[in-house]
Amino acid sequence: MDNNQGYKNRALASLEGNWTNGIIAAIIYLLISGCVGQGAAMFFDVATGYGISGFWYILCLPLEWGITVYFLNLIRNEDIAYERLFDGYKDFIRIFLAGFLVSLCVVIGMFLLIIPGIILSLMFSQTEYILKDDKQISAADAMKKSAEMMKGHKMELFWLILSFIGWAILCCLTLGFGFIFLLPYINSTMAHYYEDLKAENA
Repeated sequence: MDNNQGYKNRALASLEGNWTNGIIAAIIYLLISGCVGQGAAMFFDVATGYGISGFWYILCLPLEWGITVYFLNLIRNEDIAYERLFDGYKDFIRIFLAGFLVSLCVVIGMFLLIIPGIILSLMFSQTEYILKDDKQISAADAMKKSAEMMKGHKMELFWLILSFIGWAILCCLTLGFGFIFLLPYINSTMAHYYEDLKAENA
């Protein structure tokens, strides 16, 4: 396994010549996943707004998978056509179920105490990549495999994610505009992390 700076350097190397593709993919994802929820909050009463936002979140779970594996394709020099962002809808049940179960586990963990939620989030963090690489694996088995892969690596990944906190704060100061640059950077970094983790568990 590499160190944090090593993963970031590899991500930047992968994005060299691909920043435009990454930024456009990020804009597509952020517009679709965020605009409806924000619009519902602005134009409807609280109950209706939450209902629409919740329904839209469910519909966007395959898109969440799509943006994750888009950058896995990017670092592998595979197909990064923008329609790849929507490939999760071709396998909706499996991708949706995995996203829903992971989210449910994390939310329950957060309600109990924040730390269990963080641990569960790290434990199941590789699920989306596993679903991409194994078209036959079930959602539950992908989560189980992710948990096995992350044994002894949760704190390592936690520090890698936390190393982006400064950039995230700066993006907030730009009214969120900076996230169209940060999202490709983070996702490419995490994709490289998965590649090393996968190789270690081969």
